[in-house]
Amino acid sequence: MPFIRTSLNMTLSASQEETLKKRFGEAIACIPGKSEDWLMLEFSDNCRMWFRGEQAPMAMVDVSIFGGASPEAYEALTAKLTGILAEVVMGLASDHIYIKYSEYSHWGWNGGNF
Repeated sequence: MPFIRTSLNMTLSASQEETLKKRFGEAIACIPGKSEDWLMLEFSDNCRMWFRGEQAPMAMVDVSIFGGASPEAYEALTAKLTGILAEVVMGLASDHIYIKYSEYSHWGWNGGNF
C-alpha cells in the first residue's frame, strides 16, 4: 500500500510524468513486499515552494507506506527517487529534493482495512 506524492515548483510535461510513473513503479521494489501493483502516485506541479529562501527548481516527495521498512530500504529508495527526479526533470538538482517517509499501521482499501 505505498502512496507517493511528489510536489514540484515547475511544470511537468506529460512525457516526464509518464516516465516518473514508470520509474517510481520500479523503484518502490526497494521496500521489501512493495510493488507497483499497489502503488498510487500523485504529481503536483507548479507549486509555490521556497527552499533556502529561493525559488530554484525543487521537489518534495512524501512516501506513505502500510507497515514499515528498514533504514537500508529507505536509503535505497531515497537514492533511486532522487536519481530519477534529477534525471527526468531537467534543472532539478538532487540537493533540492526532500523525501519524507511515513509508516501506517492502519490503511483502508475497497471498503475495509488491512
